[in-house]
Amino acid sequence: MYVSAVLKYYTGTIAADGKPTTPSGGGSGSKSGVKVIEAGGTLIGKTRYVFGGGRSQSDINAGRFDCSSFVRWAFEQVGVNVGPLSGVTTDTLKTQGQAINPKDMKPGDVVFFDTYKKDGHVGIYVGDNKFLGCQGKTGVAIASMEKGTYFGDKFNGRVKRF
Repeated sequence: MYVSAVLKYYTGTIAADGKPTTPSGGGSGSKSGVKVIEAGGTLIGKTRYVFGGGRSQSDINAGRFDCSSFVRWAFEQVGVNVGPLSGVTTDTLKTQGQAINPKDMKPGDVVFFDTYKKDGHVGIYVGDNKFLGCQGKTGVAIASMEKGTYFGDKFNGRVKRF
């Protein structure tokens, strides 16, 4: 069900084996935009948010992540290294990749929100004003970035493509 939901925003093609091919110019350098969403989506409903969690293999095995460790984990699953297991934070993630204008966001781009601090929350854009992230009440889930929603009002316009 999740993959079907993501693929409705996907602008690439589907190969004969039923797997998507990466669109040219897609999010996260076009190699891993949809793949990182698929990898991250495997954790929906299987995690809980723990501030500072996800920085050890035992946390990962137990499904304990915070937002930045989840983003790191998802990108690692598709072969993109965004930093060491113990050291990735929203502050380290915002210094990486290519800055993207919010109007040019594509699935797989990394989006930032001003929550408890500037760039205090991070997630992976999935399309249609939604992102995949690890949030306090839900663990890994898809959340809205629509104006008038919590994250829509906290989105600060910072978008990075890895």
